Amino acid sequence: MGLVLKGAVPVIASLFASFRSGARRRSFLVPALLCAGVLTACSTTRGKANDLAEKGRFVEAAEVYLKLVQDEPNNPEYRASLEDLRWRGLSQLLTQARQARVEGRDEDAEGNLEQFLSYRVKWNSKLDGGMESSLLEEMAGTHQHLRQLIVEQAKRGHALTAESHLDRKRTLLAHSEMAPIRRDMEEAVAQSGAATCAKLKQSLSGGAQHWTELVSRYCVHYQQSAPRAGLFPEALGVPTWQVSVDGISNDVVQYLTTRLAGAFEASPWYSEESQRHAPLTIAGSMSERRISEPVKLTAPWTERVPYTDHEDRTATAEVPYTVEESYEEKGVMKKRLVHQKKTVEYKTTVEVTKYRDVSRSFDYHAQRRGVEYHFAVVAQGVLQERHAPLAVKAENSIEASGYEHNITFEPGGVRPQKFERPDRENWLDAQLRGYEHDFFASLLTRWQEAYCGAPSFGVEDAARCARGGAELPGPAKQALLDTLGDDAAQVHRLFVWN
Repeated sequence: MGLVLKGAVPVIASLFASFRSGARRRSFLVPALLCAGVLTACSTTRGKANDLAEKGRFVEAAEVYLKLVQDEPNNPEYRASLEDLRWRGLSQLLTQARQARVEGRDEDAEGNLEQFLSYRVKWNSKLDGGMESSLLEEMAGTHQHLRQLIVEQAKRGHALTAESHLDRKRTLLAHSEMAPIRRDMEEAVAQSGAATCAKLKQSLSGGAQHWTELVSRYCVHYQQSAPRAGLFPEALGVPTWQVSVDGISNDVVQYLTTRLAGAFEASPWYSEESQRHAPLTIAGSMSERRISEPVKLTAPWTERVPYTDHEDRTATAEVPYTVEESYEEKGVMKKRLVHQKKTVEYKTTVEVTKYRDVSRSFDYHAQRRGVEYHFAVVAQGVLQERHAPLAVKAENSIEASGYEHNITFEPGGVRPQKFERPDRENWLDAQLRGYEHDFFASLLTRWQEAYCGAPSFGVEDAARCARGGAELPGPAKQALLDTLGDDAAQVHRLFVWN
């Protein structure tokens, strides 16, 4: 690791220099990116992208800027700005990865590298020589870290532990560039699994059926020949059912027992070789209650009603009048009457029609219909003597109601209605499937309660606990530590029940 760290410092410096030179090469795009704070013509989307870019969040800015390009695909400025943001985003991710690697934060480095590779594929980006070189160095750093994380565990014979670390890195290693590293890790895990399988097979002795089953599953997991485990003492066949559920047909009863039998076969308790069958009783009921009653409903509505009101108005009228005027005719002054008109304003009261909103109610008759479904069931029985009996209960109900009528009154928004009842068969099927899940979960829990609660364990008892598929408690891990090392914390993964 020391050699990589020494060589990484100039790489970081060169990458930052590349970033700065890239900024100079693309300086003509900066005004376009920063216009949101200057020109009011910039769109809200562009402003958001520019704000992210100003904060150094180039990847997010590029994702936002893509919307502008999609809206205006022929805009060369938008396309150039998007390319610039993507280049800056990739540079930033790779720089952060290299910096984290130098500081010894390998997990952070690989998180950034994973993002870099994902966005490179998503954007179909081409790398320049400097970035390509930095990527190769970061991949080398990743390879070295994974050798420490995965290969070292594999060399110690802890194949399951190494594989758990490998599984965490699957997304990163799925990229085509990482294929050689992925194959290296997978080969190390497979070789370790094969070697540990061979060692574990030598530890087998007669009568330890649970330990033999664990070793068998370990070997099968790594595609090795596996010893055959005998019938374990707690094994049960499919239960025998005694069913009394009112309100459902025989076909539904058969459907329920078939699903519960399947759940039992998928549990740690089951072996097809066992001749022992635990008797389980299933009791319950499915009921349906319907209501139908006449009701009187009222729909409020508003009517615009006309009424007569009086308003004072100012009116005008032409009023005739006469005036006497003098005139001269043949040197003689004479007088005459002249008729004229003048406009006179006066007050008057007129009738006007106005409208007011009046609240009304529309009464009508309807039928209120409703339904309630209720389902309850319990399965119980003794799986093993000296242990508490299994009891799995479930209860649920649903109510729905509505009105039925064929009345239409548009002002009040009244239109014909019909009540749609929930589908009984679909609802019951959902309850039965949910109960199957609860039944299966109870079987797993019961195994844990029965065989994983001891203060101390032998190897066989710890292997029996692991059969439950849940992480082992501390005392059980301790019992397997000498044989399995760190894999003692992983062996429950060999037992997957679903």
